[in-house]
Amino acid sequence: MASSSSSVNALKAIESWDEFTKNFRRSEFKLVVLVFMAPWSEPWKLMKPAVETMALGLKSEEAEVCTLNVDRFNTLGRLLRVEALPTFVLVKKHRAVGRVVGVNRDDLQTSINKHITPPQTLVHIN
Repeated sequence: MASSSSSVNALKAIESWDEFTKNFRRSEFKLVVLVFMAPWSEPWKLMKPAVETMALGLKSEEAEVCTLNVDRFNTLGRLLRVEALPTFVLVKKHRAVGRVVGVNRDDLQTSINKHITPPQTLVHIN
């Protein structure tokens, strides 16, 4: 297997507050997409394959995509005003810089591309 200077991402399920904190800190250096979802949510089931594909297309040094089950992270969801599923909160330098709600692949793609460093990198969602 050939090595590469940049690795790819996959969806990362956040299961604890410690994991959340660790991933949130990474937003100092790259875009972190927090995906508030629930496994029972029909809109999330529709969007999940596209989000998985998108995550695989991101270089790990540029961005990462983390899922948070709202049933487990309901306090954080309330703090970030998550009112519909899925809700995507884009975090950079420890601040929310974007938000996409629902099954909207084009808006999600546009928002992620806007906040990725370097800006010339583009992600395409099928």
